[in-house]
Amino acid sequence: MNYVKKIIELLEEEYKVFEKVLNLSNEKTKYVVENNLSGLIELSNQEKKEAETISKLERERLEILDALSKEKNIAIANLNDLAFIATPNEWQKINDLKVKLSEIIFKLKKANDLNAFLVSSALEYIDFMTNVISSYFSDNTTYQKDGQTGPQKKNLFDVKL
Repeated sequence: MNYVKKIIELLEEEYKVFEKVLNLSNEKTKYVVENNLSGLIELSNQEKKEAETISKLERERLEILDALSKEKNIAIANLNDLAFIATPNEWQKINDLKVKLSEIIFKLKKANDLNAFLVSSALEYIDFMTNVISSYFSDNTTYQKDGQTGPQKKNLFDVKL
């Protein structure tokens, strides 16, 4: 079995999965802006499945590196260690895939940071509006003509003409 070719295939497959996750994250941004909770839940479930696929591919890649290490009787801990085993063409493909994976992971991080910021802003707005509304309905009482206390009528906005 050609372990290096199998690793290249796994890296290509992993890149495709990361592309799907990036597309899901970009779509998630749209759903956050639209306040589409059911769409967000659906996309999050899809992302979870893709993350499981990435984990499976990573485990498989590590198993192949371990098997290759045993076969060649040298320590192979990461992709850089394949430089001594792979052909120049295979090594070029591995390097190209490493660059592509780094780029897509960077884009994914930016998309996730944007989504986190949007969700945080939405939560701050909800918190603010909850405080405004709850203060409007708080129990401030005033004395009535007969000496009894009664609720004070409040306006949501203090408008003076």
